[in-house]
Amino acid sequence: MLLQAGDLVPADLELLEARGLEVDEWDLTGELMPVEKRVDEEAVYIYRGSKIIRGSGKGIVVATGEDTEFGQILNQPWEEDKRRRPLLIQAQHLWLLALLLPPFIAAARRYEQDALVSLLFLAAAAAMVVLQNHELFWYLLTSSEARRLEARGIEVRDATCLDIVSQLDVVCLDKTGVLTTLDIEVGSIHFAGEMLEVVSSLPHDERGALTGIGCALCNDVFFLERRDQANRIDRALIAFALRHGFDIEQLAAQYKRVYDKPFDSEDRYMAAGFDVGDQRLCFAKGDPEVILKMCTRYMDASGAERKADIAFLHSVRTALDSAEQKGNIVLVMACSQGEEMPPRHYTFLCVICLQNALRPAVRGWVRSVGAEGIRPVMLTGDRAETAMIVGEQAGIGDGSSHCLTGKDIAAMPFDEVARQAAHGSIFARLLPHQKGILIRLLQQTGHSVAMVGDGANDTIALRCADVGISFVENSSPFAKRVSRILVRDLVDFLEIVTGAKRVDRQLRDLGLFRGIALVFMLLGLYWWMLR
Repeated sequence: MLLQAGDLVPADLELLEARGLEVDEWDLTGELMPVEKRVDEEAVYIYRGSKIIRGSGKGIVVATGEDTEFGQILNQPWEEDKRRRPLLIQAQHLWLLALLLPPFIAAARRYEQDALVSLLFLAAAAAMVVLQNHELFWYLLTSSEARRLEARGIEVRDATCLDIVSQLDVVCLDKTGVLTTLDIEVGSIHFAGEMLEVVSSLPHDERGALTGIGCALCNDVFFLERRDQANRIDRALIAFALRHGFDIEQLAAQYKRVYDKPFDSEDRYMAAGFDVGDQRLCFAKGDPEVILKMCTRYMDASGAERKADIAFLHSVRTALDSAEQKGNIVLVMACSQGEEMPPRHYTFLCVICLQNALRPAVRGWVRSVGAEGIRPVMLTGDRAETAMIVGEQAGIGDGSSHCLTGKDIAAMPFDEVARQAAHGSIFARLLPHQKGILIRLLQQTGHSVAMVGDGANDTIALRCADVGISFVENSSPFAKRVSRILVRDLVDFLEIVTGAKRVDRQLRDLGLFRGIALVFMLLGLYWWMLR
């Protein structure tokens, strides 16, 4: 099968040739950014449902239809609502009526009002049988708790799962959209010679002004009303410019685009040139190594252009290394002010570090879950390096430096995977079915497992888990349809656990009360018979 930009891959392929090939695997792995595919010594696969963003390639089909990874997702059945009204009187409790025969016979012989005696004993018999109907009380309590949760915006589609929630000891979590937000945002800006953490505004100097203009205009958005359709990085840069007071419409009217070089996976950068009055200004942004080779100067805090030297290169590379160790997406922005288009040389402006930030209060949530005796485990299709960084930030993994990947799991026997799953907390580069395998292995070793996911790639795991949890908003229809509970936010999980344990305590208390009530009822009837 031949692949080119714009194709939606219709089957699972083993890649044979690749030329600047980038693939959007969001539906399969949940990875925000397109993945570059290269043919190397190990087998490289492209899966059905992926989108070819750039480049071209050739692959041999290894699976079609339901045998593909995406086919397994589509084949997951809908989750049914299992709340059914229990019978008021159940056959297995009718033996209790035998305990009423002695006092009933004695009362019938002693009193001549057979109808009244029969009515009294029928009422006693019904009360005894209903009191021992555990399923009825369980239904009433779980339905009441489900209504309470739904009043808080938590949709409990299957109240039977509350009984399982109270016994949970492992919760598996997708990364993107669950632990982190779905959006990329600018985390920090590095200018030559210093690291500036972006808190409220860019510096009020020429570097800050040019950086804001470059973030607003150096992109593939030609029609402002379609800027929401830009790629994630361009959306993040535009949002950054807007947040720092740059009016996109005003800039677009002032700066007339006269030159454009779209991003190319071979060149690894894009550029855009503009006429503003009688001057020409060109911006370039992209891969740090590529842009740095194009820069012969850098701009200092005063706005003066200085020749790029060893000290400058050292400071930039230090910033790049630091950002990459944190798992950030890093790009460099440069500009050129002159008549020539395209410019031969650029002036370095800044390093821009983009991040997929943790959701608010995630770290505190992880601590609270641990205090409830539930072990959090991350299952993600993203890169191992990114997963480790997010795990460390969220407090998952207790500082472990080890991460099991999908390739590791594919090469292991199941008993070894089970041993690793019993202790490991971070698993990366997983295919959808591998998430399901890990959950099944945890269940087979005696764990009760919940899965929290929001994407199509989480569907199999949500179905395999004892309790599948997704989100009311911003979740894939595939994830919603197999989940038993839909929440507004991750913190709602603790509300569900608290509610389920409350129901469990109420059932135990009611069980004791029902037992005592049965004993006193029988003692009263026998005392009445013998007095």
